[in-house]
Amino acid sequence: MIRFFAYLWAAPVTAVGLAVTLLAAATGGSVGLRGGVVEAHGGGLRRLLRGGAAVAIGHVILARDAACLERSRPHELAHVRQYERWGPLLPPVYWLVAAWLRLRGLHPYLDHPFEPPPRDGDSP
Repeated sequence: MIRFFAYLWAAPVTAVGLAVTLLAAATGGSVGLRGGVVEAHGGGLRRLLRGGAAVAIGHVILARDAACLERSRPHELAHVRQYERWGPLLPPVYWLVAAWLRLRGLHPYLDHPFEPPPRDGDSP
């Protein structure tokens, strides 16, 4: 029952991720389901995510390609769990914290408390 509410709480953001997943599917990308999370890579996502490897949007993980998805999955799953806790509040809170960090002279990504610490071999 708790899982149901986690999906429901994150649903508004997940809907945005699913819309972007349609872009991937319509442009030759791959879409699948793994552990209750929709994963998409390739197609139009190569261009859309050219500045990064992957991103979590609710219960959706979008990646440039299969290698980026495989490498980024543990990191992005940590963000999926954050969406389960914060729901639709996560995006604005994340960006407000990033702006606050920048104003304080800190790095808005590397110093962000919502960013999971890198594992051995990971690069930011």
